[in-house]
Amino acid sequence: MGCRQMNELALLYEQAKKAGLNTRLIMEQGLDTNEIKNIIKLHEELNNIFEQEEHLLDLYNENQSEEIKKQLKELSEEVKQIEFKLQKNWHFEQDEKYHTYWYQQPACSCPKLDNMDRFGFEYKVYSRDCILHGKE
Repeated sequence: MGCRQMNELALLYEQAKKAGLNTRLIMEQGLDTNEIKNIIKLHEELNNIFEQEEHLLDLYNENQSEEIKKQLKELSEEVKQIEFKLQKNWHFEQDEKYHTYWYQQPACSCPKLDNMDRFGFEYKVYSRDCILHGKE
């Protein structure tokens, strides 16, 4: 590996740390620079979606608009797709049982601890009143 590649990798590891990524796992999984860049970008996308959700949730709480609810559900679908992309870039099996961001979304009111306990299992716990996952 040349000096330039090593410098790029060092910068990427620094960015990965700032993004809260597990740098030891990066090494264990043998991720290349493109995969690391993709993961950082996907986390930025998640943060942007969560910010959009917070804004839309405030608007929804003001007027209960079905259009806003629809937009929130669309963002929720984007989160799901990002989780699959993250799994792919981390070299993990693409499996919804191992998704966690769906219940961390600002608009989700499903029980967090119950769903953390079910990580890796197909069964999920939903809140009937959740805007994104409820029974309406």
